[in-house]
Amino acid sequence: MCCGLKTHSDAIQAACAILGVIIGATGFWFTIDQLQSASTALKAANAYTIQHDARELVAKVAPNIQKLDSGNLNAAEKRDVLIDFWQMLNFYLSVYRQARADGISPEFEAAFRADFCDWISVPTRAAAWDELRDGNKISDRHVAMREAWCAKK
Repeated sequence: MCCGLKTHSDAIQAACAILGVIIGATGFWFTIDQLQSASTALKAANAYTIQHDARELVAKVAPNIQKLDSGNLNAAEKRDVLIDFWQMLNFYLSVYRQARADGISPEFEAAFRADFCDWISVPTRAAAWDELRDGNKISDRHVAMREAWCAKK
């Protein structure tokens, strides 16, 4: 037996090397699969959190956004309305950032992109955007989001 090992040592070493490569490749494949599963789970968790936060925020700001849309605001109400409007813009910006970081699925981003563009296209809201932008209350990041999401293509 000992002589057989010496005689076939090159073949045994080659077989062990091939087996090592196969085991390594299999381990690498499992690692990639686990990372993809983790990424999918993270995107799902992000989507759930965003939807939950959206429902809470909309419930909170809806009365003031309705006042904005009615166009009947007195000076005292306007400040509170613009604060709520700004909070909605920041919420959409956080979704935009998640999308840029690949933290949500492209389909989820598309839904929020369409929602934002429809939401901001209401004339009273577009005017509120302009007012906040003219008052330097909207950042370049907000402008970049609107351009990226709502640009006519």
